[in-house]
Amino acid sequence: MNRTQINKLRMYGTVDLVLDNHIDLLQPFPELISAQQRLKDGQAMIIQNNQVQEADNSGLTINKNLVKANFIESILKFSAALRAYATAIKNEELKVKAHYVSSDLKKTSDPILFDIGSLLYGLADPIRNELIKYSVGEDEFGVMDDLLAEFKKAYPQQRVAITGSKVSTGNIGRVYKSMDNLLKEEIDELMLPFQFSQPDFYNAYKNARIIVNYSARGKAKPDKPADPPEGEK
Repeated sequence: MNRTQINKLRMYGTVDLVLDNHIDLLQPFPELISAQQRLKDGQAMIIQNNQVQEADNSGLTINKNLVKANFIESILKFSAALRAYATAIKNEELKVKAHYVSSDLKKTSDPILFDIGSLLYGLADPIRNELIKYSVGEDEFGVMDDLLAEFKKAYPQQRVAITGSKVSTGNIGRVYKSMDNLLKEEIDELMLPFQFSQPDFYNAYKNARIIVNYSARGKAKPDKPADPPEGEK
C-alpha cells in the first residue's frame, strides 16, 4: 500500500471504531449495521491482500511482535476492568465501548490497535481509583503508558513492500474504490438523520471521516460527508 492508502485505511478504521462505540444507536437500523459489516470486511480484505504483497518483507522483528503481544494483553486487562466496572454500575454504554476480545485484537491492524489502546486508556483514566479493585492500578496504567509510546513508535517502521503481487495490488485498488463508494453512497447517507437526533455521535462520525495525512503531520483533503443542502439543516 502507498501512503495515501495507509492514511485512508486509518480513516476506515476510525469510522468503524466510532460506529462500534455507538452500537446501541445502530440497533434500530439493520441496513446501517449491514453496511458497517461490509466496512469491516473491506478492511480485512485490504489487510489480507497487503500481507500477500509484503510476504516476508514486512520488516517485523521478534521485538516488535513481543511489544504487540504485550500491548494486546494490556488492552485486554483494561477491557476486562472497564467491563466489570460498567456491569457493577449498570452502565451499558461503557460496557459496549470497552468490549474487545483477544481473537479480534490479534487480527486488527497496528494503527487501529493503537487507537483501541488509546480509547480504553481514555475511558479508564478518569476512574482510576474505581478500577483498582478490578486489577487495574497505577502499575497497569504505567505499563499502558509505556506500551502506547513504544507501539506507536514501532508500527510505522513496518515497510510497505516494493515488490509485491500485481494481483494483490489490483485487488487492493478495487477494494478501496468499493469502500469509498460504500461510505459516500450508503453510510454517509444513512448517518444524516443522526445530526438531529444524536448530534454528538454525528459529529464524531464526521470527524472520523476526515483523512489525516499522518506521514506529513497534517491533514489531507477532508473526505467527509457533505453538510445537508440549505433548507434541510
